[in-house]
Amino acid sequence: MKTLTKNAGKLLIATALLIGAAGCKKDIFDKQDLSAVDGDIWNTATTTNQFLNGTYDQVMPNWPTPGSIYNTSDELNNGTASILYGTLTGNGNEVTEIYTKTALGTDQYFNIYRCNLAIAGINAGTMAAADKATLKGQFYFLRAFTYFQMVKLYGGVPLVLTAQNPATDNVQVPRAKSSVCFAQIAADCDSAAAMLPATWPATTDGGRITRAAALAFKGKALLYWASPQFNPQNDLTRWTAAYNANKAAYNQAVTDGFALYPTFANIWTDETTNNKERMIWRTLDATSISPTHGTNNENITRPYSETTGGGGSNEPTWNLVKAFPMANGLPPFLSDGVTVNPASGYNPEFFWQNRDPRFAATIAYNGCIWNLSGKTDRHEWTYQGFLDDAKTPSVTGFYCRKITNPALSAAAAIQNTNTGGGSGMDWIEMRFAEVILNYAESSFYATGSLTECETFIAKLRARAGISSANNYGLAGVTAAQMPGILLTEREVEFAMENKRNDDLRRTRQFDKLTGTQRQAYRWTLNSPYVAGAIPTPPAAGKTYIDVPDASGIRICDTINVNNKTSYEKFFTTAIVSLEPATTPSLNIPVSYYFYPLPNNFIATSAFIQQTIGWPGGTFDPLQ
Repeated sequence: MKTLTKNAGKLLIATALLIGAAGCKKDIFDKQDLSAVDGDIWNTATTTNQFLNGTYDQVMPNWPTPGSIYNTSDELNNGTASILYGTLTGNGNEVTEIYTKTALGTDQYFNIYRCNLAIAGINAGTMAAADKATLKGQFYFLRAFTYFQMVKLYGGVPLVLTAQNPATDNVQVPRAKSSVCFAQIAADCDSAAAMLPATWPATTDGGRITRAAALAFKGKALLYWASPQFNPQNDLTRWTAAYNANKAAYNQAVTDGFALYPTFANIWTDETTNNKERMIWRTLDATSISPTHGTNNENITRPYSETTGGGGSNEPTWNLVKAFPMANGLPPFLSDGVTVNPASGYNPEFFWQNRDPRFAATIAYNGCIWNLSGKTDRHEWTYQGFLDDAKTPSVTGFYCRKITNPALSAAAAIQNTNTGGGSGMDWIEMRFAEVILNYAESSFYATGSLTECETFIAKLRARAGISSANNYGLAGVTAAQMPGILLTEREVEFAMENKRNDDLRRTRQFDKLTGTQRQAYRWTLNSPYVAGAIPTPPAAGKTYIDVPDASGIRICDTINVNNKTSYEKFFTTAIVSLEPATTPSLNIPVSYYFYPLPNNFIATSAFIQQTIGWPGGTFDPLQ
């Protein structure tokens, strides 16, 4: 399953030599001339595939940096302050998705240049027609994928579909309308799907795009075009197009063997052919010494005590914890998010009990069993001052257990760019579960039917292990309630998978966070119980519960957090804000639905307009 990325890493150097040294480029359109690539490479599948592997390596997403501008939301404790508190100026280059330098001078238009160059070269080359189709189909998809990453952030961008001379033609390209960009993305996905196979050999080509994946991505793109971010007037024709595309994608995926993985908790750890849920992913490897082919996510996500100097990242907020429904499918709170839903069976003191099983697979909380590093009956403690993790404690009171591999030792969790290591866990960009929810959402808005929408939500809830009684908790749901249920279902299903920011912006719910807070859950020890090392001499009347006694037993590990008497004997709890006193609540302006183009991108051409709502902006992203 790792072959594609391994080869891509080895071949990236060769590809860079073919293209020319890009690291010295002045601006986004200052690329090497077409003559820098030997046209003979398009005559054989082997050399063209080398160029393709390098393009995959550049285009496909990797594990997101915790707290980056692109995954900042209410589900994480670490976020970009300029986004959370409304201080994004639009005068700098805070949002750089369109223009991001790497060691090879890569940016999004460089990636598009690669795709355009390859499509034209393959058309002119002399390789077999079958090879031309499968290779060209992948470049069509990668071009669509690259444009989508920009359009979802900025609205319409310059649409370049030929490998033009960057010194003359590209600088004259203005921003295309968003409608034109989405149409091109959909067309490229259709072209890709028509040329790509249903499957690839897993041992040599794991991670390549299939026809179903291309159609699924088309459905996703059209869902964005139909959603309130781009469609505040709710044009029904857009929803109909999204519905038809997502229905076709779902049917093709089922035909080609994609399916929900039976055990939700193991989706990320099973990278074998048994996992039919993965549709688009970046293959990574624990043996790689390259940060683009390995991942240190395991080390930064685990508690400090189970890492090598890591921990403290990817911590879920109380906001996310509250979102999970109960095991009966009912929400624990009413619509205000504060009042307990009396029909749900939710117990505020023991909030982890009787929850949707996805809760236990996603969230690690104080006192839960989390058998990291191959240990058995290992208790996770997040109370204030817990000795083992005192150097880097959990800020929120929670850890994310979904995206970790419990079998790895603490020493093996770290990825070193000199020696490799880490989990090597692949980054999954799209799961079949997303196809299901895209289908469910578009069906509701296109047809107004609750039945079809609920049928597909129920598929995910059934896989999760929610009770089928009362239609998996969906019985009696009204049309007015369904938008909130759909958004929450995505929040829960894709928790910590870099989807929440996009979903809030796409549905125009991002600014609804204004005036709210991200929250943490605090467990504090009751006297006489104390956390931390035993001082010399020990304090009189204090019991240090996280220091082993002579037999190696810690008092904390004897606490039964599911027993009311035991729990209340040791802990007092409180819900607290994560926001600093200087900015006590979130502030998300409506202008953030379309981020400003970076100044260094606009400076490349007098023909590129800034977006309305930002200084000097004249471009309308809704057209």
